[in-house]
Amino acid sequence: EDDFLRAVENDDAWGLRQRTDGKTSKSLPAREFWNQIGEAAWVCADPGQQFDTTINDWHTCTDTDRIYASNPCSEYMFLDNSACNLASLNLMKFRLPDGAFDIESFRWAVAVTITAQEIIVNNAGYPTDAIAKNSHDYRPLGLGYANLGELLMSLGIPYDSDEGRAYAAAITANMTGQAYLTSSKIAGALEPFSGYSKNEEPFLEVMRMHRDSVKGINRNNIPDDLYESAWKVW
Repeated sequence: EDDFLRAVENDDAWGLRQRTDGKTSKSLPAREFWNQIGEAAWVCADPGQQFDTTINDWHTCTDTDRIYASNPCSEYMFLDNSACNLASLNLMKFRLPDGAFDIESFRWAVAVTITAQEIIVNNAGYPTDAIAKNSHDYRPLGLGYANLGELLMSLGIPYDSDEGRAYAAAITANMTGQAYLTSSKIAGALEPFSGYSKNEEPFLEVMRMHRDSVKGINRNNIPDDLYESAWKVW
């Protein structure tokens, strides 16, 4: 959470709250607790920590309910009793022989994959009636990418560098923007998901947050076409 990380920065105490009644059971130094969390995640190979405040700031359906948790691998965060079909694209498949990134083919692949995932929603099986209902009512889709490290390595870009982060941000912006653009076209041809009207305001606010985040990408660290495509799709 934002408050917790500020406590870590300031070396303040942090109160541990009981999940049953919300009362503080004890306090301990935030930095010490943060180190324990990091150590525990490393020892058990957990994907990482979740930041509840940030997750809910970017939640598109807050007027239905908040996000309480994720699936075990932390790539899916949404309403309780919902499910998401997931897919990923191999970034190395879009690397051209001269090292350029084939952004046009990448965005086309995103559009095709999102369309396929949308079709799957009504044809999938779900473990409970509640999960089936929410999956049909909210139609969550999850699209990501793989091989970012290999792509950056092939371009001679350090993984932990400003250039690497800008490259990843631009690819992510293109992927997310094209996915939402495709979703909006599907909604125009059919209809929005059932829970959209109730959540239109928070949903559009999150879209604006995504769009505004493109401004934070340092275009001097990436090819012009990658940045311009990200800006255009948003």
